[in-house]
Amino acid sequence: MSFYSLPPTSADSGLNRFIARLMGGMVWATLAAMGLVFAFSLAIWLLAMTVVGLVASLFTGRPAAVTVLWRRYREMTRQHWPRQRPGSATPRADAADVTGASVPTQVQDVRWREVPGARGAEPPSAS
Repeated sequence: MSFYSLPPTSADSGLNRFIARLMGGMVWATLAAMGLVFAFSLAIWLLAMTVVGLVASLFTGRPAAVTVLWRRYREMTRQHWPRQRPGSATPRADAADVTGASVPTQVQDVRWREVPGARGAEPPSAS
């Protein structure tokens, strides 16, 4: 079973094409306007809630959320990645250097130690 396209109508004129393009443009303009109104309303609510938070912080004495976020952002931007020393052999060696895993600790002697028992208990025999 095969389907054929409909034959062109005689009423397919330039006016119909113009109206179809005009309607399509109006639909896209309406969608764009709705998106702009939505974005504008979000911006207004963000501004209003920021002002409400700052005014409330004056009465409560606690820092506003915007202030706390700004402080955390400033602290984060002031931190720097550790400087890598040139000449490292592998990425694992780099990671060990950065985390401090390659630095020797003060515990060097890890031999077995006997713990003295309670009073009256017999000490363990040394083999």
